[in-house]
Amino acid sequence: MGGLLLGIFGLLVLAAVPIGFALAIAAVVAIVAADLPLVVIPQQIVAGMDSFPMLAVPLFILAGFLMDVGGISRRLVTLARSLVGHLPGGLGQVVVMAEMFFSGVSGSTSADAAAIGGIMVPQLTANGYSRARATAIVSAACGMGILIPPAIVMVVYGVIGNVSIGALFVASIVPALLIAVGLMTQIGWQARREGWPREPRASLAEVRRAAVDALLPLFMIVVILGGIRFGLFTPTEAAAVAVAYALLLAGPVYRSLTVRELWKKIVQTAIVSGMVLFVVGAARLLGWVLAVMQAPQSLASSVVAMGGGPIGFMVLTILIFLLLGAILEGVPAVVLLTPILLPLATQLGIDPVHYGAVIVATQGISVFLPPVGVSLLVACSVGGVEPAEVARPLWPYLALMLGLTMVIALVPGVVLWLPNLLGY
Repeated sequence: MGGLLLGIFGLLVLAAVPIGFALAIAAVVAIVAADLPLVVIPQQIVAGMDSFPMLAVPLFILAGFLMDVGGISRRLVTLARSLVGHLPGGLGQVVVMAEMFFSGVSGSTSADAAAIGGIMVPQLTANGYSRARATAIVSAACGMGILIPPAIVMVVYGVIGNVSIGALFVASIVPALLIAVGLMTQIGWQARREGWPREPRASLAEVRRAAVDALLPLFMIVVILGGIRFGLFTPTEAAAVAVAYALLLAGPVYRSLTVRELWKKIVQTAIVSGMVLFVVGAARLLGWVLAVMQAPQSLASSVVAMGGGPIGFMVLTILIFLLLGAILEGVPAVVLLTPILLPLATQLGIDPVHYGAVIVATQGISVFLPPVGVSLLVACSVGGVEPAEVARPLWPYLALMLGLTMVIALVPGVVLWLPNLLGY
């Protein structure tokens, strides 16, 4: 029965059936074949979506859409340019720094790739970078940005695994900085070798002006993390605060949000949220079927038989999410695999927050994995290139990110130091 379920799911994915429908159809066929009660189908799908913490997903998506109104991404790029544009490979460094700022606003790798890529790819190509190289740098930076809170994947993992979302947000900061520094070092080394240009050093007045211009958008991250840390609101309530803050900036402050534009953003949020939540519900149904078939117990026995302990299990987790994450995209992979793998990780003594950070970092690589990564396709569309063209310049960045993800996986202190310091 398990082979039938996985076979149907695999065929549907290869046939380009949307992931949510592939999950649901495979589960329904298995339920019918096993003569299980059909009433569990709507029960499990609704139960998967019926969660107060899951309400943070559409709210953070709406906040990200609203924050992109009024040139907020342009303000953040200008600040990044004033801070690191003078370093070797100046514009490449700006992409990484700008993504660190913007990802905390958007919460989505695809949104980051569209916003940052739309601004930076033309500038990179005008300064001598090929379109493939420019798209590769944007893709690598956005893959790192998935670790900057608030990330939708973190919220979903926290809900599915019953893990503190606030702790996940804090725990991901140091790994994100580690990968960002690694990428900036690699770009600097390539710039010296290839002779990429750098920009003049910005004056203190220019840096101060850019910082003041970007202060209000960046303050949203402080509001979210500070409010959660000091118990002012829950992560879901923080998402609602983020929406209110974004409305304030886009409306009265920047005067760039019209009623028509607001309605457009609400419709976009409804479409994206509907897709995400249906996938969550379908994955919950499939997880229930796997639980009835005792798939987690079988997998646990196999993992124990393989040996390797926590280190081996971490390596196995990274491989699984690399392969499936590129096909399933971030949220479906987390929803499908977390209920199966997280209990095994806990049994092996792996901290759930540490485990979540490793999963999210791996997802940042997988969604840009050539040739099928979902976010890579978005970046290529913005950059005007084919995934095959981007693959060669992108692989060195992905290899570095994978190496640093292994460090994050094998050295728990990298992830847990900051949450422990802040009392999570």
